[in-house]
Amino acid sequence: MTTLAIELNDASIAVARSDRLLATEPGCAIQTGDGIAFGDAALRSSRLRPRDANDRYWADLSLGPLARPLSNAKSAADLAHAQLLQLWKRFGEASDEVLLAVPGSFDREQLGLLLGIAGACEMPVAGLVDAAVAACSRPYPGWDCIHIEAQLHGFGLTRIGHAQRGGVDEAVAEAFETVNQTGLAQLHERWARRIAAVFVAQTRFDPLSDGRTEQRLFDALPGWLEAFGSLPFANVEFDLDRATKSIRLARRDIVAEAADVYDRLADRVTAARRPGRGLTVRLGSVLAGLPGAKERLGQIAGVRVVELAAGAGALGALACANDIRSTPGQTTLARSVGWRAPEAELPPLRPDELHDSTSEATHLLIRGTAYPIGEGSLELHFAEAGRLQIVVETADERADFAIRRSEAGLQLECAESMSVLVNANPAESGTRLYSGDRLTVVGSADEAQLIAVKNDGP
Repeated sequence: MTTLAIELNDASIAVARSDRLLATEPGCAIQTGDGIAFGDAALRSSRLRPRDANDRYWADLSLGPLARPLSNAKSAADLAHAQLLQLWKRFGEASDEVLLAVPGSFDREQLGLLLGIAGACEMPVAGLVDAAVAACSRPYPGWDCIHIEAQLHGFGLTRIGHAQRGGVDEAVAEAFETVNQTGLAQLHERWARRIAAVFVAQTRFDPLSDGRTEQRLFDALPGWLEAFGSLPFANVEFDLDRATKSIRLARRDIVAEAADVYDRLADRVTAARRPGRGLTVRLGSVLAGLPGAKERLGQIAGVRVVELAAGAGALGALACANDIRSTPGQTTLARSVGWRAPEAELPPLRPDELHDSTSEATHLLIRGTAYPIGEGSLELHFAEAGRLQIVVETADERADFAIRRSEAGLQLECAESMSVLVNANPAESGTRLYSGDRLTVVGSADEAQLIAVKNDGP
């Protein structure tokens, strides 16, 4: 039996078969005279005809109408179907079954829609798997684990836990969150503007002043970024009709354009650390290829970064196919798979890292005031004015949700009728909370943040 695996990360949709990566392409579509083009072909024309392009249909997968239909595609689902059908026609001929590795951002409705789309493509889907857990093949005993990958319009972070089933050690996809609404597409925009500004400053030539040169700039951008993987400076050239424009770019300037995004990721990684334990960050290949990303996360105390291969989710799905296959007609999402590689060791924590406890929150910050959590709990009330308030012992107020400390650490406790968001993602009672987590209630403009206050006194 021949199995095809497709990893649906819109920044780099990966197709693999027989333990080999066959192709990667972005989730981008553009209307042409002959219909719709996808992937790199669409990307190479998207700056020339931006009103005819769409790169949000995987992130916004639904049956809702597109603001601007492309050809016969009226919804994001139509575009997803058309791209998936093209991939199936290119690579599916020799395949007996398909495994789909999906991002943790897909909800139940989107998973059902995806299966319907695959059925319309006549793809014999044998199973679904969380792409993050499929990508993590090797255990590091004694270390906690998270997986992070760049998407076109955000960064997905998944906590990876450990379990044992039938005597087999497994990796388990636990909580998922979209860390930032700024993703690869927005970072490319920033870097393109930065490079164009340097061209203007050094040569008075503006690549963004014309659609053709703008497209050429974006086409060349991935190669320029790759050069900054090892070089502090790079010479960038632009060939015009009768002249060549050349500039010298500093890597530090490119990294600085993404510093706020990397810092936000670093905040979430720091929050994921448990006191006294190390944390491995399994870094997806798209994120690892961005200048400065790997270094920034590697600077965090108690963190060790493990870079994953391109298409790790698709290749991992093939390697653990037996854990993923579902009963025919009853396809379910696999969130746990067996480890495929032997245990490995990482450089041990230094003494200063081992005793670092910054990941354990001590206070809740609301509108500039830090409220101590203490050893018990902190109860909160959602006032009619849309403001979060602390419930005090003397107040005649009911608590809508609470932060409680236990042996397992800080946990959220909330009423069933209360929709609490942690880092903009829906949460429920029992959700583990960490320093850096942001809490709010649906309908409230207030945001509370868990912070760690160190006592540096004698």
